[in-house]
Amino acid sequence: MYKNHLDLAIKNKNIPKSLLLYGEEFFTSSYIKEILPLLGESDNVLSFYFDEYNFTSAKNFISQPSLFGDVSILHIRSEKKIPKKELDVFASLCHKTSTSYFLLQFDGDDLVGKDIAKSFTKKNSADFVRFFKPQMQEATSYLQKKSRELSLDIDNYALGHLFSLQNENLALSMNELSKLSILDKKIYASDIDNLVYGMGEVNMDEFINRVLNLEDIKDELQKVLDSGSFDEVKIISSLQTYIVQLFMFNIYIKTHGQPNVLEILGFPLPPKLANQRASQSIKINLATYQKLLKHLLDSERALKKMPNIDKNSYTFSALIKFQSYL
Repeated sequence: MYKNHLDLAIKNKNIPKSLLLYGEEFFTSSYIKEILPLLGESDNVLSFYFDEYNFTSAKNFISQPSLFGDVSILHIRSEKKIPKKELDVFASLCHKTSTSYFLLQFDGDDLVGKDIAKSFTKKNSADFVRFFKPQMQEATSYLQKKSRELSLDIDNYALGHLFSLQNENLALSMNELSKLSILDKKIYASDIDNLVYGMGEVNMDEFINRVLNLEDIKDELQKVLDSGSFDEVKIISSLQTYIVQLFMFNIYIKTHGQPNVLEILGFPLPPKLANQRASQSIKINLATYQKLLKHLLDSERALKKMPNIDKNSYTFSALIKFQSYL
């Protein structure tokens, strides 16, 4: 099912007997917290976190119906693939036992999650939801809401900057907002650079601009990787996001004559950065945008699917080829 279908199921209190949630961690964690209280009391929940999982204990818990009609809820959070035959047992037991529910929160690779989903079929009153990484505008809206809850004074640009520096990981960004709230001051992008990203680490926007300016990026790439804030996939993904933004600027300028950052991105940028994006965007023609984005998609796919690849060397080669299109 889709995210909006799950929202409706929660509203109607009609949760599948077995449910898999995978993808973006912020959403899987948030929905698990929302669903568990709907199904029963905390005393009726058996949770296994990561390496705690034990098949026999889990099976025994949901296979025995309560004498008093209480609900039994098995909740497993794992980043490793649980054998299909074990998942099939849980789904079948919950289908047959009216008071048993099974919730699986999978934090591993999405391709593995897609394979796991095969055990969550309608015939067993089961279903699954894959949560995709939110785009910048959607992520900023969630961060805005969290900021209001924390009474944190921070503007949309700083929120977008935080999201970018956290590798577009919404859960990590939320955690950083909680830390920033103790400062009891207005938070600017410069504060995020100093307090969140870390002094002396490489700024991804600066690195991307070096790539776009056709500079030698070998040493800078190593600094980015050594910082630990970005791996090879995230570097390619961040560059892809940046190019998509430039493409949006390009189309908007050609249509309206002048850029309107709020309409283009959904959040404001400081004038200097807005002018930089606009200037960069019109220097690239549509055919080149197509080549750049296809190359980045192919590079990201290779990094994810080729297990024996030298990711460091491949990424450097991919960036050099990227520069050759400019």
